[in-house]
Amino acid sequence: MRFTAAAKLFVLFGDPVEHSLSPAMQNAALQEAGIDGLYIPWRVKGANLPTAFESLRGMENFGGANVTLPHKEQAVALVDTLTPEAASVGAINTVVARGGRLLGANTDGQGFLRSLHEEADFLPRGKPAVILGAGGAARAVSVTLAEAGVKEIVIVNRAIERAQLLAECVNRDIGASAIGLGLDDPRMPAMVRDCALVVNATSVGLNPSDPPPIDPTLLQPGVLVYDLIYRPRETALLREAKKRGCRVLGGLGMLLYQGALAFELWTGQKPSEEAMRQALVAAIA
Repeated sequence: MRFTAAAKLFVLFGDPVEHSLSPAMQNAALQEAGIDGLYIPWRVKGANLPTAFESLRGMENFGGANVTLPHKEQAVALVDTLTPEAASVGAINTVVARGGRLLGANTDGQGFLRSLHEEADFLPRGKPAVILGAGGAARAVSVTLAEAGVKEIVIVNRAIERAQLLAECVNRDIGASAIGLGLDDPRMPAMVRDCALVVNATSVGLNPSDPPPIDPTLLQPGVLVYDLIYRPRETALLREAKKRGCRVLGGLGMLLYQGALAFELWTGQKPSEEAMRQALVAAIA
């Protein structure tokens, strides 16, 4: 990898960030495009996120940024303007420099939807879905599925208030049918059994020793179980789902597709998705 003292700097805000494959993917894209730039992880606590964002404004060589767990919602208040998608979701994963101002965007939803279509041949319209989690990634997935015409969205979260709030936003802003439940809600097992898609949008599974975020015996054969976690490639949820005859999909495709969209927003160029994919496969191996 070659870059000069005038290189554009791209950063990833998160806590933690050590597990992220975005640096490998985005640096491969920059190199393939011949862009003098470097993408680095920046671990920052939530209390320090406003200071970190403010530093971007004075950085003459700022190229762009990504935002990951747990900062996607907090970062909304730290940019100057939002894209329509980010405003609908209420969370951002991408920051773009525009004339001295910071634009907040969200490419998670479109990356997720493309992954569903191309990797699982799954069309959400008219099908019930269960989403585990109510954070920034869950918000993007919920809004995207609602706009894609799912029959019903069941949002399950440990803190039921967050699940209900997200469901209310989806109902109000998009007019879709959504309900928020707690993990111990007696209605939850039946709704998981009857769904066509289960999406894990929590961080449960990042540690290889983590158990599945829900009871895997609820998963029925043929349901698509999508874990947004991409490292490890096979989480406990996916492993148990596979044993029960479910179709399974990890988050590597979503990571690639949302990253390609972010790259295009930063540079105005379409990246080499093949170079990005090869870098991801090599890094995860």
